[in-house]
Amino acid sequence: MRVSPNYGEILQQKFYNESPDEVAKKLLGKLLIRVLDNKVMGGMITEVEAYFGRDDPASRASKKGKIGDAMWRDPGHTLVYMVHGNWLLNIVTTEREAGAVLIRSIEPLIGIEYMRSLRGVKQKKLLTTGPGRLTRALQITKEEDGIPVYMSDSSIIVLDYLILDEEEIERSYRIGVTKDLPHPYRFYVKYSDYVSRKGSVK
Repeated sequence: MRVSPNYGEILQQKFYNESPDEVAKKLLGKLLIRVLDNKVMGGMITEVEAYFGRDDPASRASKKGKIGDAMWRDPGHTLVYMVHGNWLLNIVTTEREAGAVLIRSIEPLIGIEYMRSLRGVKQKKLLTTGPGRLTRALQITKEEDGIPVYMSDSSIIVLDYLILDEEEIERSYRIGVTKDLPHPYRFYVKYSDYVSRKGSVK
């Protein structure tokens, strides 16, 4: 693990123009920032899942509808949709085919007290560990769908921060899917306590 030489800079759109699994791994250790009512909050991305195109049975792109169509957006735009009463934050990847990365967890680092007030939760570990908790703590709803996270005036941006080595990244099968691909596409920071589940999940 090392601090990026471009620490603190916004990740440019080209960062997201790769396959979902490559973008997912590279997002670990980066800073997810949310600006709301002139307040800033966010933290380090610790857990993600990669979703592919029509041949991925767990992907929205494999189904007809607006969400699947949205996975063909230009890379670096948010995709926010609801599952089981929870808003989920995704970032679209690669301009060549459908794909997105689900942001499952972050380690809170900025605006922690504001996040606590928004969620009504005191325990730091429970603030943003899990995709539904994350969006509630950061007040992310359908209003934040389609935002370019590489623009400085966006309400959601991603900043460069840490670069992780391969041995610091663990992977497992994606959580809560009924049909999965043969390879595991959930990635998380091995040493982090801010991960929804550790170990192999299928």
